[in-house]
Amino acid sequence: MKTSFSFGLLLLVGFLLWMTSCDKVDAPYRTTTSVGVVYINNDTVVIDGDTLGFNSDNTNPGKKVLAEDYTGILCGNCPYAGIKLNDTIQPAYGDRLVVVSVHAGFFAEPCPGGLACPGSQPAGAFQTDFRTTTGEEWDHNFGNSNAGNPNGLIDRVGFPTSQHIKSPSSWATVIQQRSNVPAPFAIRVQKVYDAASRELKIAVQARAVSDLSGDYKLTVILTEDSLTDWQEWYPPVTPEYDPNYIHRHVLRTSVNSDYGETIASGTITGGTLALRGFKYTLNPAWVSNHMRIVAFVSDETTYEVKQVEALWVQ
Repeated sequence: MKTSFSFGLLLLVGFLLWMTSCDKVDAPYRTTTSVGVVYINNDTVVIDGDTLGFNSDNTNPGKKVLAEDYTGILCGNCPYAGIKLNDTIQPAYGDRLVVVSVHAGFFAEPCPGGLACPGSQPAGAFQTDFRTTTGEEWDHNFGNSNAGNPNGLIDRVGFPTSQHIKSPSSWATVIQQRSNVPAPFAIRVQKVYDAASRELKIAVQARAVSDLSGDYKLTVILTEDSLTDWQEWYPPVTPEYDPNYIHRHVLRTSVNSDYGETIASGTITGGTLALRGFKYTLNPAWVSNHMRIVAFVSDETTYEVKQVEALWVQ
């Protein structure tokens, strides 16, 4: 009986192994890691019953540029840089320049208790915390607040040397340079937003424009624009403590971790597609029609942003 049982068990194990080895794995050849996200192919994903799909498109959109403005509510020189970026530089590029304001470091710590809190600020001032775990991680990794705000990153070029931290005086020049480089990736974004549940469903498709090699990640974040709140603003502006400052393109969260997820590695053939689907419930305090989805592909080693795309939530 023992011999017969053992032989039968071996047959069963062998059958199961054969069945596993013969399973057909369909594109896009990745494990579904989010409940309710089903990939039909490299063009279509179903997220909790909503189908988000992309038509075939082989056009080259050209390089779009990501500008990260590292700032804080208690950085008195930061408004000058932010206004220059948003009101002077950005209009010249339209949707080819995507701006993200990253509140991080000690200048972003709210009062009371923040390291930069002045002793004479009005009661109730500077208590909003615009910091995020992702922004703090980026600031720690890239060293922006240690270099002295205001400053920023333009496509994160130059890392890991200190050359990656750009002063506001250089932003226009570097943005112009980056807008002229070839774009190795094209990115498209689709979304479905339910205002009642505040659930946001996002599909991002990245396409290699030409043959490439290396390791590339896709990062998806959310920003909120036109937030009216306190900001320290050094003279000659009066008052120095402005309760009605308009904070632009504030980083709110990352949808898929601080540095995203790998979408392509090794030798990559031009035309290769990567599709990712996400769902995220917006914080009740965020104004949905002021929010944008920002998706960018970056080099996994150097962090250089190869392409970026943005889409309003509403």
